[in-house]
Amino acid sequence: MAHLRSTTLLLAAISMLAGCVMFERPPAALVCDPALVGRWIPLAGSPQDKVPLGRDDYADVDATCHVRLRDTERRDEPGFDALGFEIDGERYIALGFDELEGLFATGKTAPPTPKGIPADAVTLLKYRIRDDTLQIAMLDTVAIMQRVQQGTLKARETDASTYLFEGEPEQLRELLRRHPDLFDAFDGSDKTLRMRRAKDGASS
Repeated sequence: MAHLRSTTLLLAAISMLAGCVMFERPPAALVCDPALVGRWIPLAGSPQDKVPLGRDDYADVDATCHVRLRDTERRDEPGFDALGFEIDGERYIALGFDELEGLFATGKTAPPTPKGIPADAVTLLKYRIRDDTLQIAMLDTVAIMQRVQQGTLKARETDASTYLFEGEPEQLRELLRRHPDLFDAFDGSDKTLRMRRAKDGASS
């Protein structure tokens, strides 16, 4: 059976594949979205099937938005806090270094903050919930880096593969308002994860 670790790696791909895009600080105060609370299971036929998911694997989100990833083939339960914010009806989850370590669930002390990156820096996921279906879109890192290199988008290159959007929270919020295309599009993107809310706590 496939591991839920595959889901973890796909979520964390924003910091591992084709470079990394971070924000200097959270663009807004981070809170728990009650709409995320519950049990979420893979949506049959959704694009993330390209990264195999075990049929009995799922994610539990508690009332504080702490996520536990349940894998029938693992004894431990990787966990992280899925806190976020909303801007003009668009909802985001902010993942700092502690949260990314929780996703990887290595059981080791988190590595030092990369050189040139503030300790409070976060990367973002954009999500929406409709008809009990959760869609999660990741930052389009390749497109962002190309735009930065072309001079059409401003970010600081901290090393060969890491870009940092800098500014005060209000400036970062304005960036998100002006550039919704920083993220993969919902519906039809093979990078968009989709899960459905389980009924009555069922995992299948």
